[in-house]
Amino acid sequence: MEPQTIKALFLDIDGTLYSHTDNRVPSSAHKALAMLKEAGVRTYACTGRCMEEIRNMHLEDMQLDGWMTMNGAYCFDQDGFAYSCPLDRHDVAVLVETCQSYAYPCMFLEKDRMYISRDDEEVRRSQEAIHTPMPEICDPKRAMMHTVYMAIPYIPEEDWKSVMGLLHHVKATRWTDLAVDVIHADCDKARAIEETCRHYGWKKEEIAAIGDGPNDLSMLSAAGISIAMDNGCTEAKQAADWITDDIDHDGFYKAVCRLLNRRENV
Repeated sequence: MEPQTIKALFLDIDGTLYSHTDNRVPSSAHKALAMLKEAGVRTYACTGRCMEEIRNMHLEDMQLDGWMTMNGAYCFDQDGFAYSCPLDRHDVAVLVETCQSYAYPCMFLEKDRMYISRDDEEVRRSQEAIHTPMPEICDPKRAMMHTVYMAIPYIPEEDWKSVMGLLHHVKATRWTDLAVDVIHADCDKARAIEETCRHYGWKKEEIAAIGDGPNDLSMLSAAGISIAMDNGCTEAKQAADWITDDIDHDGFYKAVCRLLNRRENV
């Protein structure tokens, strides 16, 4: 693919655009985003985070063209495109019952609000690792009366298997030994990208994607050019067309330079 044919870049946030080594977006990544804008390439964050987290991290100020949040469950852009795929209410009820009956903490993510069923030291450590405040503690029954796009139960793998058997329409991605991202079975980052491309009439070969984690695998498969960060997981590296440098050595910037056929000049 010739670099100038790329119309959109779909990018993960954590470990791709945002470094957890020094808790910021590298200056070179800001430069890369400006280069993309100048070249007329639209940029879409494609993340497991919700908008409340994004605002808390001040990432909304980057003025990307669009946001695909909660692993593709709630998406929108500055031109009015929107797509969403909330969790089935039966599955939400099962998760609420599980966290109440077995005392497992569970986060519930709505469009603009996230909350957790109970306080927990493991959750606090996990949140600190991704530089995110502990969500508000809230009665999980709220989730049964509102639209929930993603749930994150903190539950060991052996116990999760039995809970998974009670759920009807979900897919799950484990991102720590205890935490599982749960979204609707018809939803993932690839589906969000496909819906965006359908809306704008873009072909697969006209888009690129860059990520680093297990939840980025579907995103990488949906793009004509797929790029993995060197700090990424083995599966992401194996799925990508090529691998850029790690996030703390200007990996995102270097990937954009290659996409746009520009000389690197950090």
